[in-house]
Amino acid sequence: MSTDTLVFRWPATSLPIKVFAEPVGQLPQYASDGLRAWQRQFLYGEFRATLVADSSTADLLVVLTGNPPPDTPLTDDPPRFVCEGVTFVPPRVVDGSGQLRFTSRMQIEVRAFPGADPTDAVNCLARVTTHEIGHALGIFAHSNDPFDLMFDAPTVTTPSLRDQATIQLLYHTRADVLPWDPAVMIAAAFRSGVAVR
Repeated sequence: MSTDTLVFRWPATSLPIKVFAEPVGQLPQYASDGLRAWQRQFLYGEFRATLVADSSTADLLVVLTGNPPPDTPLTDDPPRFVCEGVTFVPPRVVDGSGQLRFTSRMQIEVRAFPGADPTDAVNCLARVTTHEIGHALGIFAHSNDPFDLMFDAPTVTTPSLRDQATIQLLYHTRADVLPWDPAVMIAAAFRSGVAVR
């Protein structure tokens, strides 16, 4: 994940963003729940997303690495740090119109640590998936408050009031970079004479 000072948010013209969650275990449900949790933080529908079944049409990919987690229900047990996640923010280039744009789609990867207790693993994966979705929405930095979902090692399952204030401010700030758009990138490549295969 990038930690520089660029401002990214999904523009209204990209909404609803299309999210593909790899159909492994309950990952699609964790992604759906995470997206809903973040959508509830907006007052005026500034962000909307929908799950899609075809990864080639998606704006954001959510995948599981490692072994699939057990099919165990989520609980309110105390959080255990038995999983991890990362959001890959692509490199950026200036497109044909002079706008800074990501060169590919974003991807979230989550994984449970081998040998983790099944209940702890699924609780952690659900929580970390929602945290990583916050990064994919444009919150590229971590919070310093352990009661925020965007804290480095989140212990809560939903965005806090501080998370809500952060995402609302972000979506009312001018963006420096736009999301990947294959149509724009192909058109720019043709105009510049770059071969596209």
